[in-house]
Amino acid sequence: MSGVTIKTEVFGIRDAVKELKKLEPALFKEFRKEAGTALKPIVLDAQATLDNAGPAPLSGMARKWAPKGRQIFPWSQTKAVRGVKVSLRPSKAAFLSVQQKDAAGAIFDIAGRKTVNRFGEALTRRFGRASRGMWPAAEAKENEVRSNLADLVADVAAKTQTRLKY
Repeated sequence: MSGVTIKTEVFGIRDAVKELKKLEPALFKEFRKEAGTALKPIVLDAQATLDNAGPAPLSGMARKWAPKGRQIFPWSQTKAVRGVKVSLRPSKAAFLSVQQKDAAGAIFDIAGRKTVNRFGEALTRRFGRASRGMWPAAEAKENEVRSNLADLVADVAAKTQTRLKY
């Protein structure tokens, strides 16, 4: 049965990555690594916002706070910056995402979005509206990331000789 060929045509990047994971696991690992690199502009921009926040964005964030035993503060700028991570989950609703894994960093970014309180208002006065780092970084770097992902998909398509459309 030599000469048998299989042609896979995939529409949509999520389906393409699912197929890639099944058919070419080694190439999927490479894709995963390169996808992180493609989203690097968003990560760097979000990290820069956290760097500019200073050692403790608000004085109370320097104190220990552990509701129900889970320590959230004191603020660690290093942990908040390192907490910005890229996640690749082809089977979930969000195919690629940039997440803040540090609790204090996430609170700094989002506090005051749903509920009005003194803490959120103080952060808003000093650093702007809620979604202070992650969302503005994503909006600012959207075109660059789209271009990076299109190049990545084209590269993977060339390596697998599969027609992938993004």
